[in-house]
Amino acid sequence: MKGKTGFSWNPVEQSKISPCDRYKHACCICRGFLYVYGGRRNTSLSDFWRFKIGSNEWEKLENSKDGPEELEEHTMVDYQDILYIFGGMVDSAFTQKRNPLWMYDTDSTKWIACQLPAVEGEVLVPVNRKGHSAVVYSGNMYIYGGYIDIKGASQEFWTFHFSTKQWAPVSAASSGGSPGPRHGHSAVVYGNGMYLFGGLMKLTEQKDFWMWDFIATNWSSIRKSQGPPRVVGHSALIFEDSMLVLGGGISSTKPSSTLWQYHFPSQMWKKLPSPMALSSKAYHHMLGTGFGFQGAADSLLRSPGCLNSKEKGCSKLLALSKQHVCFCEHLHREPTYQILNNEGASEIEMKTFCQSSEKLGFSSYQTTSSAELNSDPAAELLCKERTSYLSISKEQEFATMDLTAGGSCLGLLKNEYGDVCESSVVMLLVGGKPLSSSSAISFWQLELNRT
Repeated sequence: MKGKTGFSWNPVEQSKISPCDRYKHACCICRGFLYVYGGRRNTSLSDFWRFKIGSNEWEKLENSKDGPEELEEHTMVDYQDILYIFGGMVDSAFTQKRNPLWMYDTDSTKWIACQLPAVEGEVLVPVNRKGHSAVVYSGNMYIYGGYIDIKGASQEFWTFHFSTKQWAPVSAASSGGSPGPRHGHSAVVYGNGMYLFGGLMKLTEQKDFWMWDFIATNWSSIRKSQGPPRVVGHSALIFEDSMLVLGGGISSTKPSSTLWQYHFPSQMWKKLPSPMALSSKAYHHMLGTGFGFQGAADSLLRSPGCLNSKEKGCSKLLALSKQHVCFCEHLHREPTYQILNNEGASEIEMKTFCQSSEKLGFSSYQTTSSAELNSDPAAELLCKERTSYLSISKEQEFATMDLTAGGSCLGLLKNEYGDVCESSVVMLLVGGKPLSSSSAISFWQLELNRT
């Protein structure tokens, strides 16, 4: 995050119908909706909700026999409009024999029966666990650690291939250090690495920082004297070229409200101004909306050396749906766009829009995982002259932003009247312990304002 950045925490206006406050839940943003499943209040919860970011409205979604039950400390990721929920079941002899993976199709709003394909030989699959991490990279979900009933903390590392629906253990290329058994940690993807921070080992909170190199297939320790203290139950996400870490703390004491930034290019930690209005939180969820925030499946968009290169600049080839691919490039001042399909290219009329910065929303966007494009020949078209970003919703609404203007990722959006306004870049904080005095789920937004 370059330049001075102001922080403004505000509660999010919610509809009358909303989920109860909770912690140890799972969240994910997909196509302009925030999805929330389960968690814990007095007991484990099994309710499923989505929040429409554009209108600030909650909707309770139907569960079914193909969906999960009560879950806490589980994970949820999005890949190609399918939500994948893993782990978090109440420990029992029955749950240890169940497949702890569920899939939800956001297009049909239906749960999908998850049946692993039959393969020859013994099938290795991960058992139920809690407090693990899950990230998406290059068409795979990677699960690390977690707490397994009776066995305790785990250092198991698994990959789930979305196309084949098969699990496989991940093995390091060479001997050496590793994060070891832990749970309650955080993990994010930046470039070709998964960055894991903190968590519990046995009964002790940690502050160590590790990177898994997806290309070299090995772990390396990032040793820094500065940085967050020992912590568990925190949340982390990627914004531009930084990892932001918020909340959590020592289990036996009050959690923290401190926001930390790790800047990848400089490899430096920085403690950011503490939000005054926000109470301390643990086992919450932090998510981002607006360009510069990376979704769980978004590694190529944040690939170093492309997006931030002033010498090269970039164009993006983004899959906007399962049937179409959109190519956009900056020509002079105004971008031009085409939709490419099996029948060839056809020009379409574009509509841009803008939302007031006073509201929560930014232009909702959903693309096929950019990490998936790592294996796509079309990815070779990246890094051309200047960069524009195109986003699309199901209603065919579009927004554009020039990523190279002023060297900032904030950019500008034009509304339907042609007026220019600054885009909102917002961080969301959902739930967490201690629970709020209100019965409605604790829901805050932090808007990043450049000065």
